[in-house]
Amino acid sequence: METPAPSKLQSEPWMTADQAAAHLGLPSRKALYQAVRRGQIPVHRFGKRLRFIRAELDSALLNAAS
Repeated sequence: METPAPSKLQSEPWMTADQAAAHLGLPSRKALYQAVRRGQIPVHRFGKRLRFIRAELDSALLNAAS
């Protein structure tokens, strides 16, 4: 029996701002950018582009809930 292949989103290490906002359940990219500015969300900057790692977002959510 073969194991199912992970979805494309799970196998890619980097998430865009839209993907990260959806993953976190935020209403918009603007809300995500505000959380980044406040230091609540870990972010990686590539020039003007912001990228997010799913595991870091999940960790930030767990820490915020504690």
